[in-house]
Amino acid sequence: MALTSTNVISGLGLFQKFSSVSDGFVRWMEKLDAQRVEPYRLRIAALHALSDEELEELKLRRENIELHVLNSLFYC
Repeated sequence: MALTSTNVISGLGLFQKFSSVSDGFVRWMEKLDAQRVEPYRLRIAALHALSDEELEELKLRRENIELHVLNSLFYC
């Protein structure tokens, strides 16, 4: 005896509509996150481009650049 089942939901296209709405929401959130992170990324890149002498004038060590730029985001 064989058991057969049909998927009624796929015939309605409901899943495809939900999937496209969900994909759009994820793309929107990723874009917002990229805009939020961009200034920090640029500041880190600018500090990494400085020479060791210039970093010393700023009282920074190269290994602490990320911590210096991102310290306002962490509550330690």
